[in-house]
Parts: sequence; structure tokens; C-alpha cells
Amino acid sequence: MRNVGEARGESVSAEQAVMSVPPRNRWQVLLIEYELLDSYWAQLNQRVWTSGMIVVGLSMVGVTFLATILEVGTDETKNIIGLVGGVGVLLTVGWWLLLRRLFTVQRVAEYRRNEIERELGMRSSLYLTFLRQSRLFGTRRGASLARQMAEGDEDLEASLQEFSTSAEGRPWLPRFMAERIVWSLVPLVLVAAWASLYIIKA
Repeated sequence: MRNVGEARGESVSAEQAVMSVPPRNRWQVLLIEYELLDSYWAQLNQRVWTSGMIVVGLSMVGVTFLATILEVGTDETKNIIGLVGGVGVLLTVGWWLLLRRLFTVQRVAEYRRNEIERELGMRSSLYLTFLRQSRLFGTRRGASLARQMAEGDEDLEASLQEFSTSAEGRPWLPRFMAERIVWSLVPLVLVAAWASLYIIKA
């Protein structure tokens, strides 16, 4: 029994020795992780924009081309718009599902990046997250969100509250500034465009 206990003690000590990181080295590890997360977040954002431009561009070209060359009220027109429009709608729905997944992964990366900023005393990503999450920049809303994001850090809470009352923290039309909201509305617009084309030409 003693040997088993000693073996367990040695294993726990070895695990603790591996997991314990000196403070200075821990900062370096966190900074490297922060840079990787920031780069990954930027890559995801680029994928959203690139895929969005492709889907929107192809859809607009298709709608414009079919609206120009097809005659109104013929069976051939209905069949062509039904086929091409159906494929366009399916691609749009597939892209919307992919978009939701990209935004979910992006939020996870952003959450971890904010954790690192809190630990290292950084601010930039936290300010961006605060700006994106605040849809109503009133005094009560800003104070409540600042307290929630600060997680007990009084200095950070004071900085976020000061930022919420600044001119930079109160942009014009804050409800419509969120990039994710705009991209989430794009698939609905594309589906409506195909439906409108079918109604007009059929």
C-alpha cells in the first residue's frame, strides 16, 4: 500500500511540475496564444467576407441575367427560373449554415482572446467586444455590460464605463452596425430576390 501511495504521490508531483509554468514564461505563452487567436479570428472574418462576396455576386449576376433575357409568362421561363433559382436558394441556405458555424467559432476565439486580455491587462479586444455587444448605449446598459465583462476587475469596469460614454462608444445607428447582423440578413435578401424574379417573370 505504501508503494502505491508513493507512486501516486510521484505521479501527482510530476503532473504538477509539468503544469506549473513560471509567471514570466506564462506571459509569453499567453501572448503567443493571443497572437494565434487574433490571427485565427482574422482568417475567419476573411472567410466570411470572401464567401459572402462570391455568393452575393453570383446571385446578383444570375438574377440580372435571367431577368434580362427571359420572356414573361412562358413555360420555359418558369422552368429555367425554377431550376436556377432553386439551386441558388439551396446554395444560399448552405452558405447561411456555414456562416452560423463560422460565427460560432469566431465567438469562441473572441471569448478566449478576451480572457487573455483580462489576465494581461490588455484592452483593445475587450473594447471591440463591448462595442459590438452594446446595442443600446444608455448609461444603465453601458454600466451593466461593463460590470459583466469586467468580472470583478474594478479598473477594467471603470475603463469600459468611460468608453461607453465617449463619442467613440456611441456611434450613429448602433443597432445596425453589427457585422454579424448584416451578414445574417443577406441570405434572406438573396432568397427574396429569387422569389421576386419568379413572381415577375412567371
